[in-house]
Amino acid sequence: MATIKDIAQRAGVSVSTASRALNDNPRISQATRLKVKQVASELNYQPNYNAQNLTRGESNMVGLVFPVTTVTAPANPFHIDLMRGISSALKPLQYEMVVAIAPNPTELLASVKSMVTQSKVHNFLIFYTMANDPVTAYLRKHQLNFVVIGHPTAQHPDRFVDNDNVKAGQAATERLITRHGVQRPVFLDSGANWTYEEARRDGYRQCMTLHQLPAITWSASRDGDIRQFLDRHPEIDGIVCADDILYGQLNRHLQHYDLPIACFNNSRLMGMLLDESERVDLQPRELGQAGVELLFNSRKHHQLVGFKIYD
Repeated sequence: MATIKDIAQRAGVSVSTASRALNDNPRISQATRLKVKQVASELNYQPNYNAQNLTRGESNMVGLVFPVTTVTAPANPFHIDLMRGISSALKPLQYEMVVAIAPNPTELLASVKSMVTQSKVHNFLIFYTMANDPVTAYLRKHQLNFVVIGHPTAQHPDRFVDNDNVKAGQAATERLITRHGVQRPVFLDSGANWTYEEARRDGYRQCMTLHQLPAITWSASRDGDIRQFLDRHPEIDGIVCADDILYGQLNRHLQHYDLPIACFNNSRLMGMLLDESERVDLQPRELGQAGVELLFNSRKHHQLVGFKIYD
């Protein structure tokens, strides 16, 4: 593999001149810059972008920060597809990904701090939004560049990419009512107060109000066994489930009731579990790509990515 020394020797210039020429330093004449670049092309020279960035005090890494995740928690297909989109967008920019994932907030913050101080990571994509988050508080304090995936809290209007989850909640509920004749659908959520779940629940409620129907909700952390809940509410004739991970956890119990279902995230998991139900594709790959674009465009505050519904 050709080095900067090889280029300098063939071009008949010093190593420092060759380096400046490749970086379009205006102190180097146009003729010399063209000559050095021609030699670099002939030698198939691949610049060390990481070294270039380190001279500016940062690495060519983007930190991906996952929400707190227990060791036994299943992998989230949405996050995997997000990473695929991010990877494809980072490749032409000569950036790589480094991941922070931990079982509790203290360890997650320590991991992010290590990225910044040890690895010189100055750009981050945060895979969640939540109030009083220590990670984003740290990034704000140190004026580091970051974008959150999801709608930020009112307390901290951070730069973000997201779907219109309220609209998605409305559309999923409307699909059950108009295409499946459902009149009493229940909205299922984890009860973890994630912003995206709350927004989808708001959309569900707005749709139910529009149709003059009563809203019925169930939260995993509040309402106990889903089977007992459904048995107490025989009027329920459909389900809007907040996301695919929750549905995967409840699937064995819900199959007994044979109800029309709308669920968010059109992952392969949902394709196997919900062959004939409504799947709301939130396009995580496109979200990941939009996150990278926004991360390196400081003039823009946010970007919304559309969704699609499949049956």
